This record gives sequence, structure tokens and C-alpha cells, in this order.
Amino acid sequence: MAHVLTYMPTAETWKNWKNTKRLPYQGVVKRDWVPTGRIDFATRLNGNAEDADQPSEFKLLVEERRIVESIAGNENLEIQWRLATLKEAKAVVTQYHKYLSENSLIKSIFDETASLPPPKKALANSSAQGAAT
Repeated sequence: MAHVLTYMPTAETWKNWKNTKRLPYQGVVKRDWVPTGRIDFATRLNGNAEDADQPSEFKLLVEERRIVESIAGNENLEIQWRLATLKEAKAVVTQYHKYLSENSLIKSIFDETASLPPPKKALANSSAQGAAT
């Protein structure tokens, strides 16, 4: 009987084992995180209608998914949203500017200045300087 008691934990050991937090089994990752192409923006709004028209900080969020096989052999799809990287944010802005220019929703600086007449003050000053010499 003494031999069996040597393998039995003491009361303190049993309490410590029950109180330790063990991570749940995560399964085997069959396909790691892959971007889905979906994006979203996050900001701090208090729900006030007046805040919707005020400038604010926005964070670009990117959706990702992965496939994990559980201990029973089932494939589970996990989805998460994370903050975008600088490279991803630049790609979004580039595509947005391309869309605006293709649909004539934005004017370039050159389009606006080409239609302006030449300044009159510069012409008056140059003719006055020519007469003085």
C-alpha cells in the first residue's frame, strides 16, 4: 500500500493542479491566416449625430481567416479582424485614387490651373520695368 501512496499527490499538489489554467486544445492549423480582401474602418464615436461630421482618427481593419482541424477531425474556420499594415493601407489608398480618377470624381491640379487666365499684376509689373530701362 505504501507503494501506491507514493504516486498519489498531496492535497496541496492537487489544489495547485486544479487552479492552474490550461489552454484549450487548439487543433492542427491546416491553413494559416490568409487575408480575405474585406476591409473596414474603426474609430471612436460616442453615438452622437454631431460627431459623425467631425474629423476623427480612423483605423483600417483587415479580415483574415484560417482553417484549423479539431481533435475530432472537423475543420473549423476561424475569422479575425486585425489592424492593417502600412503596405495594405497604401494599397487601399492607391485603389481608391484610381477609382476616383477613372470615374472623373477628382480633378488634378493641372486641370484646374489650365483654365485660369494669366495674372494681370505680373504683366503690369513687367511692362513698368521695361519702360523704366
